[in-house]
This record gives sequence, C-alpha cells and structure tokens, in this order.
Amino acid sequence: MAEALKPLNTLVYALTAALWDLAGEGSKAIARQVGRELYEKLIKEHVDLSSLEKALESTCKAYVDKLRICEDASFILKGDLIEVKISRPIIAEALKMLTEKGIPLVFCPYANVLVAMLEDVTGSGYDIKSIERISEHETLIILEKVA
Repeated sequence: MAEALKPLNTLVYALTAALWDLAGEGSKAIARQVGRELYEKLIKEHVDLSSLEKALESTCKAYVDKLRICEDASFILKGDLIEVKISRPIIAEALKMLTEKGIPLVFCPYANVLVAMLEDVTGSGYDIKSIERISEHETLIILEKVA
C-alpha cells in the first residue's frame, strides 16, 4: 500500500470494524446514511441525472477523474441488478483487512454512494446485494432494486 494511503485505509478499517462490532447488522443503516452524505457533498454535482445509464456513467467518471478514488469504474445493467466494478480503489488495503477478519464490507463508500445516487435518479429503493473482492485490485459491487 502506498504509504500516503495508509492512514486513510487504517481509518476506514477501524471505523468499519468498530461499527460492525458495536451494531452488527444495524451498522448497514448507518453506512447507508454516510453514503447519502458523501453523495450529497462530493458526487451529486458531477452526476448527470437525465437517465439511469448517464447517472451511472457520470458517477463512475467522477470516481476516476474528479475524485481520483479508483483507477477505473464500470457498470453493467442486468434487469433489477446493477454490477459495478471498481479497479484499484484507494481503500483496497482496508477492504482486504476487513475481508480477512470476516467483517462484511458494509461501509464501502463506493457502494453506499451508488445507492444514494440510484435512489435520487430513479426514485426507487436499492440495496447492496453483495460486495466482493474479485482480485487483489478489483471489487465487484452488486446493487438490487427493491422498490
């Protein structure tokens, strides 16, 4: 891990582990609200809300070009499911440590921001179906429309 990112990864790991230890499944609601706040403060101004595809495309572009929080981000629409692949996230080390400790990736800011954006653009509810590290450098987020 780049030495400059060590404090950030440690912070994300510590917050997520503590939240999971204290609140268990209830931590998902807290993480969801954190995602909403991050979306409102950092992402929303960069999102094209004219269609679902444009919103996803512009959010992925904001992750890469504006915020530089990952090397690449892409999505695939599959009916009520949306798959988002994040390549080389800056919090990769935190995700690795959480996975190794058996803690669900409930605080994944990429996923929680996407949920907030999707609810904003569609007016429907979305849940995080899964977050999985598919390689050392890639994370797959699957979101599901629920309402």
